[in-house]
Amino acid sequence: MIKIKAYLKVTVLFFTSYYTQAQCEVFKSEITDVQKYMLQVSQLTDSLSTAAETASYDARLSTARTNTKTVMLLMGQAVTAADEAVILASEAQYDSENCGLEEAMSYTIDAERNAIDARDFASEAFENVKSASRSKNLGNLQFHMRKAQRILRAVRNSAEASAYAADNAHYSCSHDMDHASLDR
Repeated sequence: MIKIKAYLKVTVLFFTSYYTQAQCEVFKSEITDVQKYMLQVSQLTDSLSTAAETASYDARLSTARTNTKTVMLLMGQAVTAADEAVILASEAQYDSENCGLEEAMSYTIDAERNAIDARDFASEAFENVKSASRSKNLGNLQFHMRKAQRILRAVRNSAEASAYAADNAHYSCSHDMDHASLDR
């Protein structure tokens, strides 16, 4: 009877370990996707900066409108990517708890917090770009585009901070400390 209990305990421990390892693999996949989406947001905001600058300071309404439409297209893609990152960051945060590593959980919370900030800033910038595109005169268009430009800096900073935290979370999700020896 004692041997059966011992075998049962070993079996439960084995399956628990396997389940935890599987949860960690799911976590790693999700946090990698968070990093990918946040880098995409950063790249999109960087790509639209020239068009936003032109729309903000151009002397012709037609050129400013053309550039505003370009910014609106790229900004819409950035908002969508940021939304996806927030959803995945939330799921990753849940899975990091199941994984059980404090360092990974901490970085995942940072990644989620910064992804939420990036999404909120991106939505606010997008609203300003939409207002600029509906503007009837150059002054109003430029006002909204300049406001969007200021917010875009916050979007980029938050997206990069989230991507960095996601990378650290992925790196720290190891149940052995072999990864720490790479720093030596």
